[in-house]
Amino acid sequence: HKHVRQWGRSGATQVQYCKEHELSVAAFRWWRRKLADDPPAPGPRKRSRPTSVPTFTEIRIPQGSEATAAYAYEIVLPNRTQLRLRQHFDAESVAALVSLLGAPC
Repeated sequence: HKHVRQWGRSGATQVQYCKEHELSVAAFRWWRRKLADDPPAPGPRKRSRPTSVPTFTEIRIPQGSEATAAYAYEIVLPNRTQLRLRQHFDAESVAALVSLLGAPC
């Protein structure tokens, strides 16, 4: 929230602001869009407990022909994490995911 507000007042481009503040451009754009889609409710601001970040996420591994379905793109990150994408995907979401996984975009 703070960075999006500061960027709006700075007069800098998103790329310039992110470089100056050592932020991922993709993650910044994702948060900017997320905050724009979810405006704060009117009235006094309520404090909520921070949500915990899961340390384990279950992933379903497809079996049979579903597992061998062709992918249009495959991204292999330096830490050997593989992202396989079908023909149609949201580029900004993928860039934000790659950024969150720690690889430069």
